[in-house]
Amino acid sequence: MREKVKNIIKLLGLGIDELVIDLKIDDVTFNSIEWSEEEDKILLHIFEDDDYDYFIDFDELEEDKQKKIYVLLSIIYN
Repeated sequence: MREKVKNIIKLLGLGIDELVIDLKIDDVTFNSIEWSEEEDKILLHIFEDDDYDYFIDFDELEEDKQKKIYVLLSIIYN
């Protein structure tokens, strides 16, 4: 799943490895998704009003949440 999501980010990003897009997964809205080549990770960001950036590693999410992210990105890609 991780490789599929990484490839979609790279395709949609057109050379930029971060998509600034709201992805609502259950009760949480992520504000961007990023492929970090240096860290070899997919990171989901939540931006707060006070310019604070919370991030979650894609690999740490439950499999059903990973699938939801993949489906949402696939819909946007197609």
